[in-house]
Amino acid sequence: MISRQRESRNCPGTVPAAQALGYSDAMRISLGCMLPAMLLCAATSAAAAPARCPAGDVPELVRAAELALARSEWPQATLRLACAAERSADPAVAERATRTAFEYQQTGKAVVGARRWLTLDPGSETARRHLAIALLRDYDDAAAAREFAPLLDGGDRGRAYGQLLGVLAEERNVTGAARVMDRLAAGDPDLPEARHAVSVLWQRADHGSRALAEAQAALALRPGWRLAQYAEMRALLTLGRRDEALARSAVLAAGDDAPARLSHAWMLAGLGQREAAAALFGELRREGPVAREALEALGLMAIDDRRYDDALLVFGELAREPRGAEGVAWHFGRIAEQRGDRLLALQHYQRAVTGPRAVAAQLRARRLWRELGLPERAELQIDEFLAATTGSTAEVVAGVASQLTEEGRAREAVQLLDRALRYLPDGDLLFTRALVNEKLGRLRAAITDLRALVARRPGNPDAANALGYTLVDHGQQLREGHELIERALAARPDSVAIQDSKGWALVRLGRVADGLPWLEGALERSGDPEVAAHLGEALWLLGREDEARAAWERARAEHPDSDPLRRAIERRLQP
Repeated sequence: MISRQRESRNCPGTVPAAQALGYSDAMRISLGCMLPAMLLCAATSAAAAPARCPAGDVPELVRAAELALARSEWPQATLRLACAAERSADPAVAERATRTAFEYQQTGKAVVGARRWLTLDPGSETARRHLAIALLRDYDDAAAAREFAPLLDGGDRGRAYGQLLGVLAEERNVTGAARVMDRLAAGDPDLPEARHAVSVLWQRADHGSRALAEAQAALALRPGWRLAQYAEMRALLTLGRRDEALARSAVLAAGDDAPARLSHAWMLAGLGQREAAAALFGELRREGPVAREALEALGLMAIDDRRYDDALLVFGELAREPRGAEGVAWHFGRIAEQRGDRLLALQHYQRAVTGPRAVAAQLRARRLWRELGLPERAELQIDEFLAATTGSTAEVVAGVASQLTEEGRAREAVQLLDRALRYLPDGDLLFTRALVNEKLGRLRAAITDLRALVARRPGNPDAANALGYTLVDHGQQLREGHELIERALAARPDSVAIQDSKGWALVRLGRVADGLPWLEGALERSGDPEVAAHLGEALWLLGREDEARAAWERARAEHPDSDPLRRAIERRLQP
């Protein structure tokens, strides 16, 4: 299956680490007051940025860039600033070009600007940091590693690896981040901090065997190091060795270490041992450093169990403190929505304007306004959010496009994405447009977009998997699709989405018995209804029709609205 974009899995100490290395907030893909009605509602589209530098001296190009920014013509503005940087010997001009490109998510121009900045000021660590991050976001892992390498020199290298880990753990290019750290750590084979950093990033990139080997190397260099023990435990979990991971977690949680006990409680919950998890969370709700997170966990479990009154009591206790108020608002909104009180849910969602759940809350509010018959207020909701709050514009656009598609307005979603790609050509919106075009039956357009994404990011396993799965699922170039999936699987062997793609590709190639174990393993690890749909199809083709029905029924009980599941059942069970 095609894996959707994931939120970053934060590494403890990420923000201080980033600050310590001098990484600015501008590097954190954030925009404010940039994209209101012009993009989300307007029927006009931006003019494409010219491919070459326009005429003009440096001051003229800078003035033209400022006018383009005032019109929200981001590609044109960043092109002109990049041209000004090339024509100027002043590193300040190149710095401005680089920072503007970062702010407006123009990754290619950020690379150009940062290269020029570093050329003009080769001793600037700030310029080198910007270039390294821009190259990583442009999926040029080898070049990014070359630029990160000098930043580890001087001072405590172990501490520098820990700081860089915090930075790379924030990046969406998870496989690229792991490859970068792998290249860097190759020069420090006897440094436990280097081995630990590599382990954490390979685990994040769904490569459990490499993560485990690196964690064990760190432990060999520094026996009993708890950070490496945690990394080893997480690697075992990534490999699907749940019992071993749980046993290691229990050992780490045996003492008075509250964070270790909290981690163990989350693992128990994730492995379905909810009663034991709830008991441990209950003990930890009075433990100072982890009390708030333990209390939130109890509230989340209450929501999952539909014990809404209990959940309100828990989150009401959390709401007494101003810290994390937006997160509490999100939870209150979920409770109200699940109880059917849309207006109350809206009130809560509208308060969640910062933090990791802000985009999700605002998109939920937009949906509710539309369900209440107020589409104009829905769009105003998004406009106000983008005008007042930093956030990921591309994520908002992708979310709105998804909602339009679910509302049966997929053509409008494509039009929105067409416009957005003129403003944000370097992001993930090409992937989103491919998904929408596939839903519309525009297979050729979807495959064209995915091929373009693979060509732009040849080392990205998610892009290879998306194209490979789409080809296989639609019976197009089955062998090519299987080869692309194999390439993706080599990079991320423990990705459930890619394992499912592998199994489904084998089924589509007629190797149903070979595909079955891949699908069974992916379903056991994920419970995903699309995987269940594929597993049922494989069982049916093998003549095990009763088992296929049972697999579909179990999945449908948990996911009654799953389209892939519905289609599989209709294909086999309805005449």
